[in-house]
Amino acid sequence: MPKQRPIRIDTLVGDILRDYPALREKVGELFGADCLSCKSNRLETVTYTSWHKGLDPEAVVRALNEALTKSK
Repeated sequence: MPKQRPIRIDTLVGDILRDYPALREKVGELFGADCLSCKSNRLETVTYTSWHKGLDPEAVVRALNEALTKSK
């Protein structure tokens, strides 16, 4: 069984910003700076925000987990 990634497609964007502050810049790069201060980020999943921005959720999750690995 593969190791579960810390960030998944159902992870809330607000949780990523809260739990992984080192990813703040990457989240802004992927979703736009407006997502960093938007109050809706506490309710929106990576999937929802990715689709809203025209991105592939799986690719976003890979990018965030790779950035998380590099930040450690």
